[in-house]
Amino acid sequence: MGLARSAVGWAQIAGLGISLVIAGQFSGWNYGLSAGWANMVVATLLMAVLCFGLALCVAELSAARPHAGGLYAYCQAEFGRFPGYLVGVAVFGALAIGTGAASTFISAYCTHVFGFGGLPLKLLLFAVIVGIHLRGVGEAMRWMIAAGVLSVLCIGVFVLAMAPHFATANLVTPAIPLTVTPMGVFSCVPFAIWLFISVEQIAAASEEVENPGKAIPRGMLVAITTLLFSAVGILLVSAGGGGIAQVASADDPLFAALSSPLAGGGQPVVAKLVGLGGMLGLLATMFSLIYSASRQLYALARDGHLPSFVARTNGRGAPHLALLIVAGIGILTSSVEPQRILLCVVLSLTASYIVLLAAFIRQRTLEPDLHRPFRAWGGRGTALICMALACLVFAACFQLDTVVLTAVALFFILAVVVRILCRGAKSVAAASEEGLADV
Repeated sequence: MGLARSAVGWAQIAGLGISLVIAGQFSGWNYGLSAGWANMVVATLLMAVLCFGLALCVAELSAARPHAGGLYAYCQAEFGRFPGYLVGVAVFGALAIGTGAASTFISAYCTHVFGFGGLPLKLLLFAVIVGIHLRGVGEAMRWMIAAGVLSVLCIGVFVLAMAPHFATANLVTPAIPLTVTPMGVFSCVPFAIWLFISVEQIAAASEEVENPGKAIPRGMLVAITTLLFSAVGILLVSAGGGGIAQVASADDPLFAALSSPLAGGGQPVVAKLVGLGGMLGLLATMFSLIYSASRQLYALARDGHLPSFVARTNGRGAPHLALLIVAGIGILTSSVEPQRILLCVVLSLTASYIVLLAAFIRQRTLEPDLHRPFRAWGGRGTALICMALACLVFAACFQLDTVVLTAVALFFILAVVVRILCRGAKSVAAASEEGLADV
């Protein structure tokens, strides 16, 4: 049995895109402020261009050829099975381990607010979320959209509450000047992209969309536009209202801004509301990451890269084995330091972006007459600009953590070994069948 079809429309696609990203606007991005607010603004604008252009290119590809594999399927179609497999593994790995970081942040919030957390809570989160996913994509989408929309509303409340406290003097300290330098922007890039990263994974839902030619582009554009406005608002008023020194190193930057003496000494009601929004955003992102990672793994198995049993679905059309595998990886990685997980996600996804954009350019060049219900604005020019920006992000990741880079390299080596073993097992099975046929 395959994935359930006609279960998703453009509104659900927009909700999925927002949910995939929104947690990153509550935490993580602010670490880039240590290089200066002005540098972070420039880096954020560059990343907005990258992610908006990438969304346009992915919308064109997924509207023309819907596939649960998303990015990897389009790379495979243009460059062959092995490069496509590596892209699929990069995307799957980033999304699956990202669930571990999301559960860690949720646990931290719950420990601070309610006094409980840790491994028992993480196990409960995975059990409940996977359980909802097993009931079908429609049920999962409703939960994701509700959490994502409420999170965006909480960000709106935060911006309105902090706007009166904005002052240019809050954007500088003696150690952090209000200047723009090439190296400053370069150091901010891996954090700035966290405000938008993974919205393109909407493509994983394209097989389950009622009308992908219209729903995917419309939902993608609504999602990325909403995220752009919320990111600009957060970047402007958090440091400008709460002070860059208070916000730059905080694990909960929005809460830190609201609690800052520069913002009136604290706004407890609004702070609690924004804290709740952060938890909802993290839950929405965790829902979305589990959804997208399971579809990626399902597609890799269905297309013969991994054992076929991984592609099995239950009576509701949900890939139950893939969901359980994603949950297992998330639980294991939930004990890893979140900052390292975030760097792994950025590094792996930006590598896949470079290959995907090359695939987009190749398809536009070699298949000009392909029916495209939606065409990316700017076409190959947009893709080339985005590819250059993706290369910038990829290079910036190498300045941060050699341990993470080693872990990513080992992950890809393991992925290649798994594929070789699977191909070897299939060859032995085929040879056995031929021998029996001869007898």
